[in-house]
Amino acid sequence: MAPDLLTDQSVVRSLLKKIGVSPAKRLGQNFLVDGHVVSMIREHVSSKNPDVIVEIGPGLGALTQALVEVAPSVLAVEIDRRLAKSLETRLGNHANLEVRTCDILQFDFQKEFEGRSVLVFGSLPYRITAPILKHLIRHRRVITDACLITQREVAEKIAHSPGKHGSALGVFVHSYADVAALRRIGKTSFFPVPEVESEYWELSFLAAPRFATEERAFFTVVRTLYGNRRKMVRRALQDILPVDRIHDVLASAQVDGTARGETLSFSELDCLAQLCQPHLIVNVAGSEID
Repeated sequence: MAPDLLTDQSVVRSLLKKIGVSPAKRLGQNFLVDGHVVSMIREHVSSKNPDVIVEIGPGLGALTQALVEVAPSVLAVEIDRRLAKSLETRLGNHANLEVRTCDILQFDFQKEFEGRSVLVFGSLPYRITAPILKHLIRHRRVITDACLITQREVAEKIAHSPGKHGSALGVFVHSYADVAALRRIGKTSFFPVPEVESEYWELSFLAAPRFATEERAFFTVVRTLYGNRRKMVRRALQDILPVDRIHDVLASAQVDGTARGETLSFSELDCLAQLCQPHLIVNVAGSEID
Protein backbone atom coordinates (compact mmCIF):
# COMPACT_ATOMS: atom_id res chain seq x y z
CA MET A 1 0.00 0.00 0.00
CA ALA A 2 1.35 3.42 -0.96
CA PRO A 3 2.49 5.53 2.06
CA ASP A 4 0.11 8.40 1.32
CA LEU A 5 -2.93 6.10 1.35
CA LEU A 6 -2.54 5.45 5.07
CA THR A 7 -3.11 9.15 5.72
CA ASP A 8 -6.38 9.08 3.77
CA GLN A 9 -9.26 8.82 6.25
CA SER A 10 -11.48 6.87 3.87
CA VAL A 11 -8.73 4.30 3.36
CA VAL A 12 -8.12 4.12 7.11
CA ARG A 13 -11.82 3.58 7.79
CA SER A 14 -12.01 0.85 5.15
CA LEU A 15 -8.89 -0.93 6.39
CA LEU A 16 -10.02 -0.85 10.02
CA LYS A 17 -13.37 -2.29 9.01
CA LYS A 18 -11.69 -5.00 6.95
CA ILE A 19 -9.55 -6.21 9.86
CA GLY A 20 -12.37 -5.84 12.37
CA VAL A 21 -10.94 -3.05 14.50
CA SER A 22 -13.12 -0.41 16.11
CA PRO A 23 -10.68 2.17 17.57
CA ALA A 24 -10.46 1.63 21.33
CA LYS A 25 -10.18 4.71 23.50
CA ARG A 26 -8.60 2.69 26.33
CA LEU A 27 -5.74 1.73 23.98
CA GLY A 28 -5.36 5.26 22.65
CA GLN A 29 -6.11 4.11 19.11
CA ASN A 30 -6.13 7.45 17.31
CA PHE A 31 -4.43 6.93 13.96
CA LEU A 32 -2.21 9.62 12.45
CA VAL A 33 -3.73 10.76 9.13
CA ASP A 34 -1.65 13.87 8.43
CA GLY A 35 0.89 13.38 5.66
CA HIS A 36 2.75 16.58 6.54
CA VAL A 37 3.30 15.39 10.10
CA VAL A 38 4.45 11.98 8.87
CA SER A 39 7.01 13.66 6.57
CA MET A 40 8.22 15.94 9.36
CA ILE A 41 8.74 13.02 11.73
CA ARG A 42 10.48 11.00 9.03
CA GLU A 43 12.97 13.80 8.40
CA HIS A 44 13.58 14.41 12.08
CA VAL A 45 14.14 10.75 12.93
CA SER A 46 16.37 10.35 9.89
CA SER A 47 18.63 13.14 11.17
CA LYS A 48 19.34 11.06 14.29
CA ASN A 49 20.93 8.26 12.20
CA PRO A 50 19.64 5.46 14.45
CA ASP A 51 20.89 1.88 14.23
CA VAL A 52 17.59 0.56 15.51
CA ILE A 53 14.16 2.13 15.82
CA VAL A 54 11.59 0.65 18.17
CA GLU A 55 8.14 1.92 17.29
CA ILE A 56 5.55 1.76 20.05
CA GLY A 57 2.03 1.12 18.78
CA PRO A 58 2.50 1.31 15.00
CA GLY A 59 -1.24 0.87 14.39
CA LEU A 60 -1.88 0.70 10.65
CA GLY A 61 1.71 1.62 9.83
CA ALA A 62 1.52 5.17 8.42
CA LEU A 63 4.77 6.00 10.18
CA THR A 64 6.21 2.50 10.01
CA GLN A 65 6.36 2.83 6.23
CA ALA A 66 8.42 5.99 6.67
CA LEU A 67 10.67 4.63 9.43
CA VAL A 68 11.81 1.56 7.47
CA GLU A 69 13.26 3.98 4.92
CA VAL A 70 15.55 5.72 7.40
CA ALA A 71 16.93 2.98 9.68
CA PRO A 72 18.75 -0.33 9.16
CA SER A 73 16.36 -2.04 11.56
CA VAL A 74 12.83 -1.27 12.76
CA LEU A 75 10.98 -3.22 15.43
CA ALA A 76 7.27 -2.38 15.57
CA VAL A 77 5.73 -3.36 18.91
CA GLU A 78 1.93 -3.61 18.72
CA ILE A 79 -0.32 -4.91 21.49
CA ASP A 80 -3.39 -5.41 19.26
CA ARG A 81 -2.97 -8.74 17.47
CA ARG A 82 -5.28 -7.75 14.63
CA LEU A 83 -3.29 -4.62 13.84
CA ALA A 84 0.01 -6.49 14.18
CA LYS A 85 -1.14 -9.20 11.76
CA SER A 86 -2.39 -6.62 9.26
CA LEU A 87 0.85 -4.67 9.48
CA GLU A 88 2.93 -7.79 8.94
CA THR A 89 0.82 -8.78 5.93
CA ARG A 90 1.08 -5.38 4.26
CA LEU A 91 4.67 -4.41 5.14
CA GLY A 92 6.30 -7.80 5.66
CA ASN A 93 8.25 -7.43 2.44
CA HIS A 94 10.63 -4.99 4.16
CA ALA A 95 13.62 -7.07 5.27
CA ASN A 96 14.55 -4.53 7.94
CA LEU A 97 11.14 -4.64 9.66
CA GLU A 98 10.04 -6.95 12.45
CA VAL A 99 6.51 -6.78 13.87
CA ARG A 100 6.09 -8.11 17.37
CA THR A 101 2.85 -8.52 19.30
CA CYS A 102 3.46 -7.63 22.92
CA ASP A 103 2.97 -5.02 25.62
CA ILE A 104 5.76 -2.44 25.46
CA LEU A 105 5.77 -2.32 29.27
CA GLN A 106 6.92 -5.96 29.23
CA PHE A 107 9.57 -5.39 26.58
CA ASP A 108 13.18 -5.76 27.76
CA PHE A 109 15.23 -3.29 25.74
CA GLN A 110 18.50 -4.23 27.38
CA LYS A 111 18.08 -7.94 26.73
CA GLU A 112 17.16 -7.30 23.08
CA PHE A 113 19.65 -4.57 22.22
CA GLU A 114 22.63 -4.83 24.55
CA GLY A 115 25.54 -3.00 22.94
CA ARG A 116 23.40 -1.30 20.30
CA SER A 117 22.06 2.24 20.03
CA VAL A 118 18.26 2.46 20.03
CA LEU A 119 15.87 5.26 19.16
CA VAL A 120 12.29 4.86 20.35
CA PHE A 121 9.36 6.40 18.52
CA GLY A 122 5.78 6.28 19.75
CA SER A 123 2.43 8.02 19.88
CA LEU A 124 1.60 7.31 23.49
CA PRO A 125 -1.92 6.75 24.85
CA TYR A 126 -2.67 9.22 27.65
CA ARG A 127 -3.58 6.54 30.20
CA ILE A 128 -0.19 4.86 30.01
CA THR A 129 2.09 7.77 29.10
CA ALA A 130 3.66 7.88 32.57
CA PRO A 131 4.30 4.11 32.82
CA ILE A 132 5.88 4.08 29.35
CA LEU A 133 8.12 7.05 30.17
CA LYS A 134 9.27 5.31 33.36
CA HIS A 135 9.92 2.12 31.40
CA LEU A 136 12.05 3.97 28.84
CA ILE A 137 14.02 5.67 31.61
CA ARG A 138 14.75 2.31 33.24
CA HIS A 139 16.25 1.17 29.94
CA ARG A 140 18.18 4.37 29.21
CA ARG A 141 21.46 2.47 29.04
CA VAL A 142 20.58 1.28 25.53
CA ILE A 143 18.03 3.93 24.49
CA THR A 144 19.74 7.11 23.33
CA ASP A 145 16.69 9.12 22.27
CA ALA A 146 12.91 8.89 22.31
CA CYS A 147 10.77 10.83 19.83
CA LEU A 148 7.24 10.91 21.15
CA ILE A 149 3.75 12.17 20.50
CA THR A 150 1.79 12.74 23.69
CA GLN A 151 -1.08 14.84 24.94
CA ARG A 152 0.08 18.45 24.69
CA GLU A 153 -0.61 19.18 28.36
CA VAL A 154 1.64 16.32 29.46
CA ALA A 155 4.45 17.46 27.18
CA GLU A 156 4.20 21.04 28.43
CA LYS A 157 4.30 20.00 32.09
CA ILE A 158 7.39 17.92 31.44
CA ALA A 159 9.05 20.77 29.54
CA HIS A 160 8.40 23.20 32.41
CA SER A 161 9.72 20.95 35.19
CA PRO A 162 10.87 21.77 37.73
CA GLY A 163 8.69 24.84 38.02
CA LYS A 164 5.24 26.06 38.97
CA HIS A 165 3.82 24.80 35.66
CA GLY A 166 5.64 21.47 35.96
CA SER A 167 4.87 18.13 37.58
CA ALA A 168 6.53 15.40 39.59
CA LEU A 169 6.56 13.25 36.45
CA GLY A 170 8.23 16.10 34.60
CA VAL A 171 10.97 16.35 37.23
CA PHE A 172 11.43 12.57 36.96
CA VAL A 173 11.85 12.72 33.17
CA HIS A 174 14.04 15.82 33.23
CA SER A 175 16.26 14.22 35.85
CA TYR A 176 17.54 11.76 33.27
CA ALA A 177 17.14 13.51 29.93
CA ASP A 178 17.22 16.72 27.97
CA VAL A 179 13.75 17.54 26.67
CA ALA A 180 12.87 19.48 23.52
CA ALA A 181 9.42 20.37 22.20
CA LEU A 182 9.37 20.06 18.41
CA ARG A 183 5.86 20.62 17.04
CA ARG A 184 2.26 20.92 18.11
CA ILE A 185 -0.11 18.52 16.39
CA GLY A 186 -3.76 19.45 16.05
CA LYS A 187 -6.70 17.18 16.78
CA THR A 188 -7.64 16.79 13.11
CA SER A 189 -4.30 15.11 12.37
CA PHE A 190 -5.78 11.96 13.89
CA PHE A 191 -8.65 9.57 13.26
CA PRO A 192 -10.79 9.33 15.26
CA VAL A 193 -10.34 12.97 16.29
CA PRO A 194 -9.21 13.04 19.95
CA GLU A 195 -10.52 15.47 22.54
CA VAL A 196 -7.14 17.13 23.07
CA GLU A 197 -4.24 18.46 21.03
CA SER A 198 -0.91 16.67 20.94
CA GLU A 199 2.78 17.56 20.95
CA TYR A 200 5.72 15.96 19.17
CA TRP A 201 8.79 16.14 21.39
CA GLU A 202 12.00 14.31 22.10
CA LEU A 203 14.05 13.31 25.08
CA SER A 204 17.77 12.58 24.88
CA PHE A 205 19.16 10.63 27.79
CA LEU A 206 22.00 12.07 29.85
CA ALA A 207 25.20 10.23 30.75
CA ALA A 208 24.37 10.81 34.43
CA PRO A 209 21.29 12.03 36.34
CA ARG A 210 20.94 15.69 37.31
CA PHE A 211 20.95 14.77 41.00
CA ALA A 212 23.53 13.15 43.30
CA THR A 213 21.18 11.99 46.06
CA GLU A 214 20.16 8.36 46.33
CA GLU A 215 17.40 7.96 43.76
CA ARG A 216 14.56 6.82 45.98
CA ALA A 217 15.20 9.53 48.54
CA PHE A 218 15.37 12.22 45.86
CA PHE A 219 12.03 11.27 44.35
CA THR A 220 10.41 10.86 47.76
CA VAL A 221 11.17 14.55 48.34
CA VAL A 222 10.05 15.54 44.83
CA ARG A 223 6.80 13.63 45.10
CA THR A 224 6.10 15.09 48.54
CA LEU A 225 6.64 18.68 47.42
CA TYR A 226 4.68 18.39 44.17
CA GLY A 227 1.93 16.46 45.91
CA ASN A 228 1.46 19.33 48.37
CA ARG A 229 1.49 22.29 46.00
CA ARG A 230 -0.63 24.49 48.24
CA LYS A 231 1.66 24.00 51.19
CA MET A 232 4.88 25.79 52.02
CA VAL A 233 7.99 23.60 51.87
CA ARG A 234 8.26 23.45 55.66
CA ARG A 235 4.66 22.18 55.91
CA ALA A 236 4.99 19.69 53.08
CA LEU A 237 8.11 18.14 54.60
CA GLN A 238 6.14 17.17 57.70
CA ASP A 239 4.86 14.21 55.67
CA ILE A 240 8.33 12.68 55.49
CA LEU A 241 10.51 14.25 58.21
CA PRO A 242 10.34 14.52 61.99
CA VAL A 243 9.04 18.01 62.75
CA ASP A 244 12.05 18.82 64.93
CA ARG A 245 14.45 18.21 62.03
CA ILE A 246 12.78 20.41 59.41
CA HIS A 247 14.19 23.79 60.49
CA ASP A 248 17.79 22.55 60.53
CA VAL A 249 17.42 20.75 57.19
CA LEU A 250 16.01 23.85 55.49
CA ALA A 251 18.67 26.09 57.02
CA SER A 252 21.49 23.79 55.91
CA ALA A 253 20.01 23.55 52.40
CA GLN A 254 19.51 27.32 52.32
CA VAL A 255 15.92 26.79 51.21
CA ASP A 256 13.19 29.24 52.21
CA GLY A 257 10.68 27.26 54.24
CA THR A 258 7.84 29.56 53.15
CA ALA A 259 8.45 28.85 49.45
CA ARG A 260 6.37 26.39 47.41
CA GLY A 261 8.09 23.18 46.40
CA GLU A 262 7.63 23.68 42.67
CA THR A 263 9.73 26.87 42.80
CA LEU A 264 12.89 24.93 43.71
CA SER A 265 15.56 24.27 41.09
CA PHE A 266 17.24 20.91 40.49
CA SER A 267 20.23 21.93 42.59
CA GLU A 268 17.98 23.03 45.45
CA LEU A 269 15.92 19.84 45.26
CA ASP A 270 19.09 17.75 45.23
CA CYS A 271 20.64 19.56 48.18
CA LEU A 272 17.39 19.37 50.15
CA ALA A 273 16.97 15.66 49.40
CA GLN A 274 20.55 14.89 50.49
CA LEU A 275 19.92 16.55 53.83
CA CYS A 276 16.51 14.91 54.22
CA GLN A 277 17.73 11.41 53.41
CA PRO A 278 19.16 10.47 56.86
CA HIS A 279 15.94 11.56 58.58
CA LEU A 280 13.17 10.22 56.31
CA ILE A 281 10.35 8.64 58.28
CA VAL A 282 8.70 6.97 55.26
CA ASN A 283 9.52 3.74 53.51
CA VAL A 284 11.12 4.87 50.26
CA ALA A 285 11.51 1.37 48.81
CA GLY A 286 8.81 1.93 46.23
CA SER A 287 8.89 5.68 45.87
CA GLU A 288 8.44 6.07 42.13
CA ILE A 289 6.86 9.18 40.72
CA ASP A 290 3.13 8.78 40.12
